[in-house]
Amino acid sequence: MSTTPPTAPIPGAGGPPGGPNADPPPIETFTQYDPEKDAYHCSYGPLRPARTVWDPEREVQVRLDETSNQVIGFSIPNFTAWHTRHADVDGFFDIDLPSFWPIETGIAGAE
Repeated sequence: MSTTPPTAPIPGAGGPPGGPNADPPPIETFTQYDPEKDAYHCSYGPLRPARTVWDPEREVQVRLDETSNQVIGFSIPNFTAWHTRHADVDGFFDIDLPSFWPIETGIAGAE
């Protein structure tokens, strides 16, 4: 995933197509930066219960489905410092995570 820190939403953007009574589009990826905690969060699909593992190679917390070990998102604590170390000159960064986490070690806690 390549991205930059999220910006403030554009007024009126992101509303469901087809009017107020239409079904909203499915959520594919949701990102949020919390400036008070200096944490960046990314979820794949709707939010759901997860457990978290620390990935020392990427320096991120990886969220896993509680039963399948499917990767359903990640968080980056101390994002400002992390971004300085990992982003390219244009501010973009890649986090290449597997679809399923291969090992059950390193569990940091549940969300």
